[in-house]
Amino acid sequence: MNKIEQRSLVFDLSKEYRKASKKRRSAILNNLSNLTTYSRKHLMELLADILRPKTRIRRNRASKYGNILKPLTDIWHIANFSCGQRLAPMMKTYLQSLENFGEINLQVYQKTLLLQISPASIDRLLKHERKKINLKSRSRTKPGTLLKQQIPIKMWTDWDNAQPGFLEIDSVHHCGGSNYGYYLYTLDTTDVATGWNECRAHLGKSEEHTVSALNKIRERLPFKLLGIDFDTGGEFVNWHLVRYCRRNQISYTRSREGVKNDQAYIEQQNFSVVRRFVGYGRFDTEEQLEIINDLYEKLSDYQNFFQAVMRLKSKVRDGARVSRKYSTPKTAYQRVIEHPNIDSVIRKKLTERFKALNPKKLLEEIVMLSESLYGHQTIFG
Repeated sequence: MNKIEQRSLVFDLSKEYRKASKKRRSAILNNLSNLTTYSRKHLMELLADILRPKTRIRRNRASKYGNILKPLTDIWHIANFSCGQRLAPMMKTYLQSLENFGEINLQVYQKTLLLQISPASIDRLLKHERKKINLKSRSRTKPGTLLKQQIPIKMWTDWDNAQPGFLEIDSVHHCGGSNYGYYLYTLDTTDVATGWNECRAHLGKSEEHTVSALNKIRERLPFKLLGIDFDTGGEFVNWHLVRYCRRNQISYTRSREGVKNDQAYIEQQNFSVVRRFVGYGRFDTEEQLEIINDLYEKLSDYQNFFQAVMRLKSKVRDGARVSRKYSTPKTAYQRVIEHPNIDSVIRKKLTERFKALNPKKLLEEIVMLSESLYGHQTIFG
């Protein structure tokens, strides 16, 4: 008996095998084992495979979220294309703000579905939209040698996240790929404890302009500036900044040269805030400086009040596998008003400021300023 005949015999007895009792099944297996070259174990696998349905039964059930795809997409755009894990905790905030300003009009069942949708469902529904949207530049920072050995080093693992007011700061170049001549820089800052982000542009890399930008940022912070941590760039490692910090009782530390992870909090903001809205073009005029700083004032309200941020709680390494746990995504505003060290007067002012903000209007103004900026962009080289 050849292989084809053996398979045919097994297939013919499969229906009887399926309906047979345990004793009868054992007899069928014995007979087949004697007639073919297959073992009992292999025959059981063959018979089970024959009896198993070859096609999966799919029920075409309509998704209950089909009717909220349009408003979900609109909110996702207003949230600056946030992932599901960041968007879901902020859904209630966006709905309240947009309804207060008459920017959205939803039926009760749509609002209910938007409030209960999970992060995974958000990502699944927006998968095709995300594919429609999708340059990083080399660092232009040159190490500063002056005072470097006199400024203490601090790594990201040394931060005490309990007290707001300790900032990581960095300088972002707007040179368009060529560092020739005079152009704009952005001083990007983020608070380690709350994630509060502020940016300020200045023309040229002089020590005086860097300190002036830092002073403007200090005035906008909702808490007292207690300390700054920076890289080894010459715009930070200088006597001018040291004197400013000593005069205002601000502690100052630096990261290790060439180790970006020492400034893990600010490095991610350089792209997600500065590069995303200002881009990689070359800007070198007073007019562009004014536009960028107007943009940063709008962006401060948008980022700090309406963009939730995930913060790393713990990281455990097991061989090559790294397990990370993150806290619930919250905005910098939420972290500030929940912090016990923040005065009640400041909480009240921030709450009143939050209620007066329209996230859709803010984003429209930011996009308009960005488009205006590129309308004035210098064509270089």
